[in-house]
Amino acid sequence: MNLDRVLEDAKKVLEGNWRGNFTIPAATLYPHQWSWDAAFIAIGNSYFNTERAIRELEFLFDAQWQNGMVPHIVFNEKEKTYFPAADFYDITRSPYAPKHIGTSGMTQPAIHAIACYYIYENAKDKIKAKDFLSRIYPKLKHFHKFLLTDRDPEKSGLVTIFHPWESGLDDSPVWDEALAKIRIQHTLKFERLDVIAVGGAKNTIPSDDMYNKFIYMIELMKQYDYDQQKMYESFPFKIKGLVFSSILHIANKYMVRIADILGEDAQEIKEWISRTEANFYKYFHPDISQKLGSTEELLFCNYDLISRDWIRKRTISSLVPIYTGLVPKDQIDVFEKWIAHARSCGEGKCHTPALPSTDLDEPYFKHLTYWRGPIWVNVNWLIWLGLLKYGYNDAAERIRQGIFELVANHGFREYYDPFTGRGLGGKSFSWTAALVIDMIKDRGIGIPP
Repeated sequence: MNLDRVLEDAKKVLEGNWRGNFTIPAATLYPHQWSWDAAFIAIGNSYFNTERAIRELEFLFDAQWQNGMVPHIVFNEKEKTYFPAADFYDITRSPYAPKHIGTSGMTQPAIHAIACYYIYENAKDKIKAKDFLSRIYPKLKHFHKFLLTDRDPEKSGLVTIFHPWESGLDDSPVWDEALAKIRIQHTLKFERLDVIAVGGAKNTIPSDDMYNKFIYMIELMKQYDYDQQKMYESFPFKIKGLVFSSILHIANKYMVRIADILGEDAQEIKEWISRTEANFYKYFHPDISQKLGSTEELLFCNYDLISRDWIRKRTISSLVPIYTGLVPKDQIDVFEKWIAHARSCGEGKCHTPALPSTDLDEPYFKHLTYWRGPIWVNVNWLIWLGLLKYGYNDAAERIRQGIFELVANHGFREYYDPFTGRGLGGKSFSWTAALVIDMIKDRGIGIPP
């Protein structure tokens, strides 16, 4: 495998998807700026184009809401090929929404502080990079505070999501039961433009039933005028997000590093970190003994605040907590065995040592459908970094090489068939390219503090 060529091809993907102020995830399918995509993209660009990486995040945070929320989409008003568009979200209902640009009314995982630290570490001009950190730091802190107040009135240090799209793992089987309890109260009239964008390959995207629930929940948010407190009191989907909270915990640790660079007081951030450490197992682990179990159901689970129960589904979400560093060292061997089990995914069945998004033995596994089976580079990247943190270098390297094989032979795609490696979803996908750049460079910047 020629990694020099893979690296150059990855840079070309980012170059081709640049739109002057931001980078689209993929042509046709995703013509706007997405929040956590932007952070991943900035990580990739930090190695070659500091100014573009900075511009990516500054453009995103220019659309930050006054309550601190960073929206999950910032819309390009010239593009009319995506639904739901800015007019559907109608964020003018909220007094906190930006007035100068259209955005969605929800958020996404907070990778951004990590990306900002990458920009500083990789920048040749540290003065310019530090100046950027001084501008972005208060905005990052405002976002994190929103997540740990408006989205965490329990003061658990863990984030509550109101929509599967906020998780980043949009149609994961994890959300099935919670969505099944939601009853659509009126007829929905819209056209699924994503079906057109994938050439009619409906088996690779969420089902109509699930997608209808997604759209209906946006309409509910509008009825609440995006009022976070009112939504927290009575919204029908309210889940402590395992992956979101795991990422935020590490992002807060990078915020402390940034605060140190700037000479800022990080006491409040350290208090957030302490809350997360105190409550992570309480909310995300169903065994009161806090021991990783001999079955996958006794790993980590999302927690449904409405049903007051853990969501016991065998998906890649349960493996992401290795990224947090919160798994005790005396339990990490058990955890790594579960990662190895997921990676093998059935003797002779899997194309690559990279991890599929759902356990193959489960009835909800679908090898072609979005987060219900395919391999995604971004969560594999998180687990790769977690393995490196704990010193499981061989296991980490197997995942890294698996990702390299996928992109070298099947292109920089949105996700991949775990059986064949075939690329699915968006083509020339930006975060795949960006994170492959980081995995090739392998400087250790992303290994959690």
